[in-house]
Amino acid sequence: MFNNLTFRWILISALLAFASFKLYPTLKFYNLSDEEKIKLKTEEPKVYKELEDLSINLGLDLQGGMHVVLEVDMDTLALNVSDSQSEELREIIQDCAKISGDEEKSFFDVLEDEANDRDFRLIRYYHKLGTTSDNASVVDELRNRGDQAVGSALEIIRNRVDEFGVSEPVIQRSGHNRIIVELAGVKDTERARNLIRSTALLEFNLVRTNEEVGEVIQAIDEFLIENMPPEEALTELEISEPLDSADVFSQPKDIFADALDEELNSEESLLTPKEVLKTNPLSGYLRPIGGTVAVMESEVEKVKELLNREDVKKNIPRHSKFVWSAKVLDVPTELSTVQLRSLYLVKSNPWLTGGVVENALPNFGSAGSDNSGQAVVNLSMNSEGARIWSRSTGANIGRNVAIILDGKIFMAPVIRDRIPGGRTQISGLDDINEAKDISNVLQAGALPAPVHIIEERTVGPSLGSDSINSGLKALAYGFILIIILMIVIYSGFGMLANLAVILNVGLIIGLLSSLGATLTLPGIAGLILTIGMAVDANVIIFERIREELDSGKTAMSSIDAGYQRAFITILDANITTLIAAFVLWGIGTGSIKGFAITLSIGILCSMFTSIFITRTILMFLGSKKPLTKLYI
Repeated sequence: MFNNLTFRWILISALLAFASFKLYPTLKFYNLSDEEKIKLKTEEPKVYKELEDLSINLGLDLQGGMHVVLEVDMDTLALNVSDSQSEELREIIQDCAKISGDEEKSFFDVLEDEANDRDFRLIRYYHKLGTTSDNASVVDELRNRGDQAVGSALEIIRNRVDEFGVSEPVIQRSGHNRIIVELAGVKDTERARNLIRSTALLEFNLVRTNEEVGEVIQAIDEFLIENMPPEEALTELEISEPLDSADVFSQPKDIFADALDEELNSEESLLTPKEVLKTNPLSGYLRPIGGTVAVMESEVEKVKELLNREDVKKNIPRHSKFVWSAKVLDVPTELSTVQLRSLYLVKSNPWLTGGVVENALPNFGSAGSDNSGQAVVNLSMNSEGARIWSRSTGANIGRNVAIILDGKIFMAPVIRDRIPGGRTQISGLDDINEAKDISNVLQAGALPAPVHIIEERTVGPSLGSDSINSGLKALAYGFILIIILMIVIYSGFGMLANLAVILNVGLIIGLLSSLGATLTLPGIAGLILTIGMAVDANVIIFERIREELDSGKTAMSSIDAGYQRAFITILDANITTLIAAFVLWGIGTGSIKGFAITLSIGILCSMFTSIFITRTILMFLGSKKPLTKLYI
């Protein structure tokens, strides 16, 4: 079959046609100027998207994107897995975290050393982990939990990024608690950043009643007044004035409206006056809105600082906590628009967590509903979650339930009736992209521990363009030198080898495009390497043919013998290189894997062009007229 010239030409034509078909979108897309791309994307988005999808993908070093180094928070993980907590445990964990960061040591190694130095028995707080009573066994198990947490975070982040739609992302572990993420071609860096580091902790918590909130606010007000610094202490006249913080939800007018200027011309003029804070140190910041209280966005940090004080926390009921809304509300006034952020008091223990969610589907609110046309996430729960959700909603009709994601309340709807079937909805989202991201995060799973971005670099497209130009120049210069050298040494056969090299490059890029592979700068290096290997195969064949001619054989006999004798040598050399390429592809990541893929495809293509195509051309020439003289 392979001796049949017709079959050979059909096979070669089919492969070259396929490569050309796959190569055309790449050449067309990357030859468009920036202005032409913008115009095509605006006027014909479907055509632009199809052309972009069919083009070969470029890696981070060629098209720009994000390079992020994440660190898994081991100290938080160690605190979360403890059986019980105390100030002493929190103190030693915080100290170890600081030492670990300053000295760049493993957190668990530092924990073991510090615990031994302080004669601190970890088994008291991790009695379920330690196999013996010594600190070493506890730390070993904590270290295993840490390794599992990093591995889980790696897989969860990979699942999230896959759903985000980035081509050939690089996600790999670095050191004992770090993860490197490279996202080529990402335009919306903020969205990608939030998606990567989100912990995905979903909770359904009952909101405390207005009366309960008022009591807590008044208790905090009274405590703060009693503990005011002397310079801020109240006068006797101010002390005699009654506090009204417990009545904050039903006030007919703003509690500090009298202290404001008559003419308000900026948001700064709406800030809480110091005189009000003397009698209402917490409630003075609060505004009643929509059945809850809110704080001006510019004053949120001040309120957070108050509520985070350890002495203030003692005035918050044991099973309650304050949680901020995820969104800022734009509230119009007579003269301007004021930004407010809602503050809720909720039960600490959630009814349910994200673990009961089976499906989270992004969609738009149905017509006729309160969320008609708005982005929402529809949740469905497993049987256990549905049972708890039905029972809890039925027992709390008329109350609000807060849907909390990563410590922020997205919505706190009123329970109108018992909700059977375990179905609910998250609304109050900005757009469908946010709904998709929340859905993606919930379904991909929650990170086992918080992750922090410790390094972030954005590679600009201009740097990638310089890399492409440098790579293409290297490819062109090397190719020109090879052409000249082959013609000088092998004359007509050298021209045949050069034709094989040109076809080889076209086949490689065409196959890379068809496989959806990503071309990186090391990939270009692999492409240049395969050009040399393709020529090397032809050099072996041509030298064999020369040997046969020197032994007195005819032209066609020398060609046949030269190809047959060279084939085994070429095959052995290429197989050993392929083995190395497969190893690089198997254990390598990112640019190393890109190099291995390009090299592997290049080896196969070079064998096809150097042996099969050149042999077919010589067979064709010999069939037309017997070759009596070879220019080699």
